[in-house]
Amino acid sequence: MVSRSFHPIVRFIISYCILFCCAAFSASYASNFHDYCFSISSPESNADTSKQTPRLPTVPRHKKSKKDTLTKYYTTQPVVVTGTRNDVLQKDSPVRVTIAEGSQAQGTAMVTVADMLREQTGVLLQNNVRTGVQLMGLNPDYTLILIDGQPMIGRVAGVLDLSRVSVGAIERVEIVKGPMSSLYGSDALAGVINIITKKPSLGWSGRAYIQYLDKGPAEFQGEAAHGGEVFDISAYINAKKARPFELSQTSDGVTRTTPYAGFTDYTGQLKSKWYINDDIKLSADFRSFFSESRGKFVESFFGQVAANEGSVFQNENSATVATEWQHGKARLTAQLYGSSYTERYEFDTVQGNGANNDDLLRRIARGYIQYDVLWNLKNRFTLGTEYHIDDIGGARYPDKPFFSTFSGFMQWEGNPVDWISYSLSARYVKNSAYSNPSLSDSVLTHLIWLTNPKLALNIKISEDIRIRASVGTGFKVPDFRQLYVQFTNNLSGAGYQLVGARRVGRDLLPERSVSYEAGLGWDRMYPNLWGNTSITFGFDAQYFRNDLMDLIDFVQIGTAGTQAVYSYRNIKRARTQGAETNIRGGIYFDNNRSISLSGGYQYLEADDIDVLEYFQNKEEYLSNEGKVVQLNPDNYGGLWFRSKHSGVIRLQYDEGTEQTNGWSANIRAQFIGRFGDQQKNNNGVFPFSPPGSILAITVLDNGNEYANGYTMLNSSISKRFVFEDYENHSASSLTLTFGINNILNSMDLISVPNLVGRQFFGNVTVKF
Repeated sequence: MVSRSFHPIVRFIISYCILFCCAAFSASYASNFHDYCFSISSPESNADTSKQTPRLPTVPRHKKSKKDTLTKYYTTQPVVVTGTRNDVLQKDSPVRVTIAEGSQAQGTAMVTVADMLREQTGVLLQNNVRTGVQLMGLNPDYTLILIDGQPMIGRVAGVLDLSRVSVGAIERVEIVKGPMSSLYGSDALAGVINIITKKPSLGWSGRAYIQYLDKGPAEFQGEAAHGGEVFDISAYINAKKARPFELSQTSDGVTRTTPYAGFTDYTGQLKSKWYINDDIKLSADFRSFFSESRGKFVESFFGQVAANEGSVFQNENSATVATEWQHGKARLTAQLYGSSYTERYEFDTVQGNGANNDDLLRRIARGYIQYDVLWNLKNRFTLGTEYHIDDIGGARYPDKPFFSTFSGFMQWEGNPVDWISYSLSARYVKNSAYSNPSLSDSVLTHLIWLTNPKLALNIKISEDIRIRASVGTGFKVPDFRQLYVQFTNNLSGAGYQLVGARRVGRDLLPERSVSYEAGLGWDRMYPNLWGNTSITFGFDAQYFRNDLMDLIDFVQIGTAGTQAVYSYRNIKRARTQGAETNIRGGIYFDNNRSISLSGGYQYLEADDIDVLEYFQNKEEYLSNEGKVVQLNPDNYGGLWFRSKHSGVIRLQYDEGTEQTNGWSANIRAQFIGRFGDQQKNNNGVFPFSPPGSILAITVLDNGNEYANGYTMLNSSISKRFVFEDYENHSASSLTLTFGINNILNSMDLISVPNLVGRQFFGNVTVKF
């Protein structure tokens, strides 16, 4: 731990401000970059509107000429930025990137980005404490969440609450599965989710949206934007208000009543971009979120279900200032980013700190510089550096720990022949809380763990068939919570203490992984198959595996009176592996009607290797009843809270275009298989002590320790009315939507408290 000091912060801000100004000044003398056909945008964007510098089009883009009343359609291949931190066509990216378009939320009752991600193959939501994302069998702690390329902060119990991000502002979400430490650092051990917000198109545009959702929030969204030759600006606001309610469910003859608190939250976002000349751009973004919840509610913490009556306040503010300039065949991007997150609980019970309240303050500042050089049309080199300062405070962190992290990364993207492309990346990290390997360690240790390399390949078998493969390492240092948290929960139904490892005299090792992925993809279009009717079809399948070392997990280390005391340990060896498949297809008729179908399935295994070997060796132990029990490998269920089987499917009908009247309808389903719920553990602790554990641990080895699987079935129908203004060559539209979420009325108030049963909804959208 580094003592808190104001001077490093001052030096940090001054240094990056100087770099920022130098980049802006130098750009005014930059030579024209277009000779090299290397028109690239910032890592947060793939759609621009300036006519001075060609911009990559949105997919699809609908554009109306002021000289002609005819509507023209331009369809291009999607462009992604997250896999390589550079713009590349999705089909050509060596790193597999999945896109969830913001348009998928239209005609639904999706409220937050969590609702969008729920419908993506292999993206599972965990509901312990908050709603977080599980990728490739790894907990939410291991997935880096970005908004326009900048990290979200404010994890509680390792979870970033995705309900803080409204779906209305989203253009698309890019999902990269597998370790991305070589480009994004410590938090990207499981992958990266980059939430990319909307950018303005040419001219003025606006949207207003209202929604009613049964057992959910009433919502208002408003946005206005202007895209011009020199300046872009857009503003977005969102307000939600939910009333408190209660649900009851009877299971095994016991009726459980769960209260849900009412809440109000607000989101505001302002984005601007200034195109000074052909070579230089300046941008500034600001985002703010505030939420207040009041009433009775429950929280689940990995086996502890706590009832509470009181209030919770959340406030997040973040800002980014960036410049981008092009010089010859190179581009330099410089950014300054700052974010703060505060959270305050007011309980009806006196907590371990002797008060009825609990608070959290988290702040980060980040400076980032990236330099790209297109050596020729087949090779691009990227070199970058980042510096973070990061601190945390509040009742749970009385000594206010402080971290600083310096990292440098590089990447080589190559296309040696037409049918193969690759990316090779590496990153050096120096964290103030941990020492790098000593000089006595082997050269191989330094090469792997100091640079975290990753190699990704994309092999084009034909225009329709591609093979992707990657191997890479991941690296994650323990966070503030795992090292320094000090919290006692006295709420009814809970009663536990959580203590950081360093507070009990133990240090945690950084977590590391080696990941492998290989897959095959096939996409084909059959144009004008019957008259003007076209068909598209796509299929892909991937195998993935993560071998993890020193995976951090929580464990009971003792008792204090009647309360269990938990801390953290390293799982010496763990493994997640599985397979993912996706299909997609559509029929497009000549009268602007279409029917599309998409679906996906994931099979997952997640094991503590040391525990698994005990079962495989059929070890024997003496039970409390004095009986000799032999372990059966068929009984081991792996790590808690992982579903072996999951899948999604969506059937969509669309009529007309954004500029014409029409109907649309959809039916969507998400299936989550059974999973081990630690609060259902019914046979005590494991009789053996795996390496690295403090005390014996609980193990999923009994059929009664599983939460039941469930299926969410949703459906909606929309009608769009378009109003043409021929005099001004513009149009506005009104869309009405009605639907039902969770048609099958799935509920599990113990293990999946956010399943609130069947919900009816309606919304109205006005665009102009």
